[in-house]
Amino acid sequence: MPVGSTGGRWRGGILRAIACGMCLAALGCATTEKPVGPAVLRPAPQQASTSQIVGDAIVASLGGAGVALRWMDAGAVREYFSGRPGLVSPWPEEMWKESPPTIFLVRIRNQARDEVQFDPAMVALTSQDGERDRPVPYEELYMRLAEAEDAAPRLVSLQATLLSRFVVIPPGGQREGLLLFPSVRPEAVHLLLDLSSFFVGGRSFSGRFEFQVSR
Repeated sequence: MPVGSTGGRWRGGILRAIACGMCLAALGCATTEKPVGPAVLRPAPQQASTSQIVGDAIVASLGGAGVALRWMDAGAVREYFSGRPGLVSPWPEEMWKESPPTIFLVRIRNQARDEVQFDPAMVALTSQDGERDRPVPYEELYMRLAEAEDAAPRLVSLQATLLSRFVVIPPGGQREGLLLFPSVRPEAVHLLLDLSSFFVGGRSFSGRFEFQVSR
């Protein structure tokens, strides 16, 4: 066999191997690249028969108590606080940009004959890969905001709206507040918010609210 033919095939094999390696490297970079832009949460199809989507909210009936829950972006948070005289948004703009919190507005209406008990500290926000977050406690938020500009009104607003303590709602009563979690992880595409520790008349009911994540 001619030497030139063998050398040509050898060089061709090397070139193909280099090209293949470059393609694999490019593919690896593409798959490990983190998504860009802020997370946007939208109600996903609900697995629980007690829950349904109404507009941008998810509503559920839990043992005679009506629960409505919706995710809030920066604009919704500003609107929420601007509609409440004497309150301001607790988060300085630079803090929000650096690490935007994940905020849900929760409304609970007790239509049952017994009282409703709810412990916000037991709520869990779980991603599709099993990563779980608990709500950020008030004490931690206090430490973050205490040094911020105009800290006093920010802390008053946070204390007035954050659901962080054990809640008891009598028959016919209602309660509204915010659940606050850390920023959504870059790899999250589906989130399940589980209202465990929700009791009506001493009986436990599970509220499960599902969201899709896009960027």
